[in-house]
Amino acid sequence: MKKLVIIAALLLAGCQSTAPTTKLQVITPPDQMYDCPIKTKWPDYKTLNDTEVAKTVVELYKNNSRCKASVDAIRKFLSNAKARIER
Repeated sequence: MKKLVIIAALLLAGCQSTAPTTKLQVITPPDQMYDCPIKTKWPDYKTLNDTEVAKTVVELYKNNSRCKASVDAIRKFLSNAKARIER
């Protein structure tokens, strides 16, 4: 029984080694990178004609393209920041 206690004590002593320290760092993209326009005014659906529908679709397409470019820039920014930290 004493041998079992000594072996357990030796095994636990090996587990007490210090773990490597981890440095945490928060990286936040600048506010200018968040560029996703939101359409707040919509044409009246009761009097909507084909021209207004086309203009609305084009505006939504442009907003989506601009927002996608913004999200892509944020992803690139964060990827570069991660690469700098991991060096």
